[in-house]
Amino acid sequence: MPLSTATHQDNSDPVTYTCTCPAQTEGGYVLLFYRYWANTPALPLEHAAHSQDPYALAEYHRWLASDLKISGKFRIAIEGFNITLGGTQLAIERYIQACCTHWSFAGIDLSTPLARDSYFKPTLGCACAFNGGANVKVTAEITPLGVTNYAPSSWANIISLPPAAFHDLLKKGDIPLIDVRNHYESRIGYFVTGDGTVAMRPAVRRFSQWPGYVVKHVLGDDKYKKPHGVATYCTGGIRCEKGARWMQEALSNEEGGSNGPVYTLHGGIVAYQAWMQGEIAAGRKMPEDSFFKGTNYVFDARGAIGAQQAVSTCHTCNKPESRLGKCEIPGCHLVLVVCEPCEQQRCTVCCEDCRQIESEQQGALKRSRRICKCENDRERSLWGDGGASLGRSKARQKTSTR
Repeated sequence: MPLSTATHQDNSDPVTYTCTCPAQTEGGYVLLFYRYWANTPALPLEHAAHSQDPYALAEYHRWLASDLKISGKFRIAIEGFNITLGGTQLAIERYIQACCTHWSFAGIDLSTPLARDSYFKPTLGCACAFNGGANVKVTAEITPLGVTNYAPSSWANIISLPPAAFHDLLKKGDIPLIDVRNHYESRIGYFVTGDGTVAMRPAVRRFSQWPGYVVKHVLGDDKYKKPHGVATYCTGGIRCEKGARWMQEALSNEEGGSNGPVYTLHGGIVAYQAWMQGEIAAGRKMPEDSFFKGTNYVFDARGAIGAQQAVSTCHTCNKPESRLGKCEIPGCHLVLVVCEPCEQQRCTVCCEDCRQIESEQQGALKRSRRICKCENDRERSLWGDGGASLGRSKARQKTSTR
């Protein structure tokens, strides 16, 4: 029986939605959490055999989501799990209760409400943000790095900082800061350091391009070899788990390599936003004290969370805006910053070449669509004319939905 129970979606997920479920009156939440079995706190040895059967764990989450009418994305692998889901407040409470007694969460501190919030990272939302389905898949990796079978030589090689400590690190303003997310995410929100320096924001479109970016733009750059190290961050922490460690190993292994520390933000931007909200509510900080500026892109139909003053502009009219939309051309799914008036006029396209491609294909037999100029320019800004290449990487395994 297939484990995927999601409604068919387009090539890219929606970035807006309307709640039509009981959460309208009952309230609802979205959770974002993950676990690598080998990382601290490691899965207790008595459960090691269970971890080798990802299909059984996937079936458990499929059954639980169905029973509680929860929707979301569940990625289960031999190395761990990566889950984001939404439901009514009551359904989310019951889901967390069930997880707290399940073997796959053994060893994680979930003993208090604060500890559970720190791990599951609840934010406002509901099942409707996931197009009404629980998409449960067994995969080769819980988030694809693009380097087949990569596992950190040591999970202890980077320093994971809680939000308060990460804030203090940035306040010093003397450490290189790299955003590990994709370019359309960092366009609407990003960290700055205490001296106002904006994080380096790679123009990558997917996480599997991260190793290539490190090889092309980080290795050989002296600013990443300084003794005080490098700081990294992502949405919820998972991409930094392997991405920051891969970078640390590459920096250490290159000729004249760096032994400076590599820091990550534990729990990612979601955790930092929650911490900052608590600081503001307690009167210890003002909104302008936040080193995260803008809004936090999320991979569900909410589009982004944590509204602040816009740091981006509408793709069409150039007015300050953080609202997300998509290129209007059929067959193009690029996420763009689009204000509501421009979206209503249906006039937003990623570039004029995209419009030209659509014109060229009118009445023609269906065929592969060539890359439009704006995407081609972005790729060339990253790799030049040679493209991204890692000699030791191989194509990653396909996702299984057995």
